[in-house]
Amino acid sequence: MPTIQTILDDYERLGWTNNDPMSQMLALRHDDPAALADLVIASFDRVFPHATFLDAALDLMDDTAFAKVATEAWQDVRNGAWNDRLASVLSSVATQMPQVFSGHWDMLVDIYTTKQSPRLYVEDNVWRMLDPATVERWRGRLADVPSGSKVEHARAVALLHSRQPAAVRDAAAWLFPDDPGTRANWLMSAGYVQEHDTLRALHGETPLHIDFGPTLGAPILRAQPKWQRGVLAHHATWRAGDSHRLDARFGGVSSHRCGLCHAPLHRLLTLPQPAEAGIDSSTPVSFDTCLSCVGWESDGPIFHRHNDAGNACAHPSQQRDAAIQPEYTAAPLVEADVALFAAPARWTRQEWGLSNSRQNLSRVGGAPSWVQSAQYPDCPDCGRKMSFVMQLDSDLPQTDGGEWLWGSGGANYTFWCAPCRTSAHLWQCT
Repeated sequence: MPTIQTILDDYERLGWTNNDPMSQMLALRHDDPAALADLVIASFDRVFPHATFLDAALDLMDDTAFAKVATEAWQDVRNGAWNDRLASVLSSVATQMPQVFSGHWDMLVDIYTTKQSPRLYVEDNVWRMLDPATVERWRGRLADVPSGSKVEHARAVALLHSRQPAAVRDAAAWLFPDDPGTRANWLMSAGYVQEHDTLRALHGETPLHIDFGPTLGAPILRAQPKWQRGVLAHHATWRAGDSHRLDARFGGVSSHRCGLCHAPLHRLLTLPQPAEAGIDSSTPVSFDTCLSCVGWESDGPIFHRHNDAGNACAHPSQQRDAAIQPEYTAAPLVEADVALFAAPARWTRQEWGLSNSRQNLSRVGGAPSWVQSAQYPDCPDCGRKMSFVMQLDSDLPQTDGGEWLWGSGGANYTFWCAPCRTSAHLWQCT
């Protein structure tokens, strides 16, 4: 097996031409998993094009190794270093282990606002770990600093994503004092809606990933290139392992019909005990939609009302007297038993762009991994913003042997209004 030095030297010299650093990284993981941390750390001072095999190494290392990499990368930056490799690693740290930045939040804001090339892809997940003392100190500065200050603007955005409601409300008011529409959109990006003088969270904080099991997992793996199969087989978000499992049923068809095309609804996920997954329902719930119509024939989300048994029925607002003919007729998703499980805390938040098909983004609860911007629909019955309850990634096996893609390969988002027992589905893609 090549040494760490050889793997990096060859990639720096050859790139991917007559060279397979991904297979070398996977072999290194097989023989010595702890060495993945040494591989990534040794790359810090290298001049590389985008190195997906190192991104995959970050994903596959355990929490101890990841913490070692994160700590060393952040220490290098605090000592004055800055390059593409450090920016790439710290972008993953910001999502997966933001507590590494604790005690240095002002420095992180400074880096985020001054380091333009390469840029730190912090996004907003990092700020959920802000400590109360920093939050109060930054809140206190808002009243004394003009809104045009670049650094204070960055701090206000950080407060908006701190998951501390009082700070979120103050930051939104400071950022958009005279523009309630934009303020509402930014609050949605932070996972909140303002109702009178209070904020209501639009998502939870404890996601459960879907373990697709052998029936669905095998075709999902077969559809991937060989190197990708090697990554997925060992990624912590794909397998429940010894974790507590919550049973669910995936795929199939419903006895109820689409209000637009009148074909049987396609089942996505049926939960016998939704409350255990954090969904406010005292009965089982089946989240169904019409794959042929959602996003194609519908003007916006597709809505369903749920009866006393939890089954989805076409919402009256989308019930056509005459059936439409969908441009694309979709086969159902393969039906199988699946399990919901809590992946390690490092995977509580996931970025669609950073996951690069390595991570399992199909999950119930937690925060959405938006492909584009936050998009919470209004309940067609009560008018309130609906809460996010589930997302499904693409490449889902279908009964005709195909793999379902949401658009060009995006993700579907499911929402729930508990008082009205109404669900909604919409998808986003690039």
